[in-house]
Amino acid sequence: MTLNELINIASAAYSDGLIAVEYWDFKRERPRRNSKGGDTLALFIANEIADTYDPDTSDAQQIETVLKALSTARSDLDAVSTALAGELQKRRRAGRPDSGNRKEDRP
Repeated sequence: MTLNELINIASAAYSDGLIAVEYWDFKRERPRRNSKGGDTLALFIANEIADTYDPDTSDAQQIETVLKALSTARSDLDAVSTALAGELQKRRRAGRPDSGNRKEDRP
């Protein structure tokens, strides 16, 4: 399986196919940044696929390696999300006001 084939599989599953459209250079077979910013998750997925790709492994091994990397990232995202949700609940229960970090609160 080629790197471009892996990207096409991932892109077909991603909203609007943005991985292939905005964040992948098919000619050079490598991720590319979108100069306008945009969807950093799509770029992350393209980078993970490129970083874990090994042309000397079987198709199944390539897919398994990408799945492992994405699973690790999902676990990290879940942990961060859980921590932030917990903090929000603590603040709401305590009736604690915002810390004053908003721009309109600054002199």
